[in-house]
Amino acid sequence: MKNKDLLEKWDKEYIWHPYTQMKEYKDSKNLIIERGEGNYLIDINGKRYLDAVSSIWCNLFGHSRREIIDAIKKQAEKICHSTLLGSANVPSILLAKKLIDIIPNHLTKVFYSEDGAEAVEIAVKMAYQYYILRGDKGRNKFISVKEGYHGDTVGAMSVGGSELFHGIFKPLLFKGYHADPPYCYRCKYHSFKDTDERNEKGCDMRCLDEMLDLIEKKADEVFCVILEGGIRGSAGMIPFPDGYIEGVAKACKENDVIFILDEVATGFGRTGKMFFCDNEKLKKLKKPDILCLGKGITGGYLPLAATLTTDEIYNQFLGEFGESKQFYHGHTYTGNQLLCSAALATLEIFEKENILEEIQPKIKLLHEKLKKLKELDHVGDVRGRGFMIGIELVKDKETKEPYPYGYKAGYRVAEKLLKRGIYMRPIGNVVILVPPLSITEEEINYLCDSLYEAIKEADL
Repeated sequence: MKNKDLLEKWDKEYIWHPYTQMKEYKDSKNLIIERGEGNYLIDINGKRYLDAVSSIWCNLFGHSRREIIDAIKKQAEKICHSTLLGSANVPSILLAKKLIDIIPNHLTKVFYSEDGAEAVEIAVKMAYQYYILRGDKGRNKFISVKEGYHGDTVGAMSVGGSELFHGIFKPLLFKGYHADPPYCYRCKYHSFKDTDERNEKGCDMRCLDEMLDLIEKKADEVFCVILEGGIRGSAGMIPFPDGYIEGVAKACKENDVIFILDEVATGFGRTGKMFFCDNEKLKKLKKPDILCLGKGITGGYLPLAATLTTDEIYNQFLGEFGESKQFYHGHTYTGNQLLCSAALATLEIFEKENILEEIQPKIKLLHEKLKKLKELDHVGDVRGRGFMIGIELVKDKETKEPYPYGYKAGYRVAEKLLKRGIYMRPIGNVVILVPPLSITEEEINYLCDSLYEAIKEADL
């Protein structure tokens, strides 16, 4: 790559990077990616890095996958974009049918957007308007959990609850209720050594009781309950205990409250199955009422998201033109042909290569290898579901005392990994691993062994 110095200069001079302390960034030597091959990122100097966070949790099958690229090219030769406002296009129709075929069968309608936060905004607006159209106008609150994360737009921040990410914006957000979330490692009701011990011993899930009580008490004023699909990602990869989400879904059904499941991060194989909601208890309850998908839907190649819902909700929006019952929401690139073509190619790879079966032994290996990290003095908790892993670093393992945020414990480990040819983006004091589904067993071994050494070398 020519003009490397110029690229580095322009990067720091013109680009405001998301979730990045720019003063520190401008004073550092930073990674500039030029291309990707398989599970690796390649920088402008030709150095390769294992993409251990799937380019922020979206890449499924590695970079430069020919099937997805060819599908995009083939569609581009026909047409790149036309509006879905009042008209249709071929790829969006084919994709909608594909999605309906692979999700729980009570979900029958697809509304497209371009990223996860938009999918959540749509879900929240859809749920609220549903009750208005039904004649139930007293519902103007939501329920979620503290330190949940659903995106960075105003509505998505509102139903989130991340103090670190969104606390400063509280005056702009609309009101709702946030229950204390399950956090087995730091449970306020029990004292478990770590998440594994909680899962071995079980508990009475008083965290769930607290949520159920909130739903029952506030049902008349609540238009939705929203949770992430099985694991709170940006809170530090904190799994919901088995049965928690199902319990919330049951309470929503009993109290006539719409249940939204945000599977933007967890969908498409991340937790070990296609979708977290594809389990018998949720399917029997016919929940969620609204499902949000994104990130991996195009294999991580183009920005696409989808909000899926039921006939019951959809039918409330049907009426004569003058009644203005339509859903007043839409984006310029809603249902874009290139995006939908990439998604169709992604789903075809799932089918042809039996991806969900192929990843099971790799998930097992990953979890087994990570157990060794518990030997280290500053590893407090190793947790996750499927290929979504969080390793919480602590100042004192006995007391679980956290490092101050400014200590940058996770980033110290990330710097050591980068020198070993592994790119990892932590969240505070939590090391985050979300490898591509295409990661090999050899790469899993290298990743886990390197992480063990990096934590030791980070001088925590």
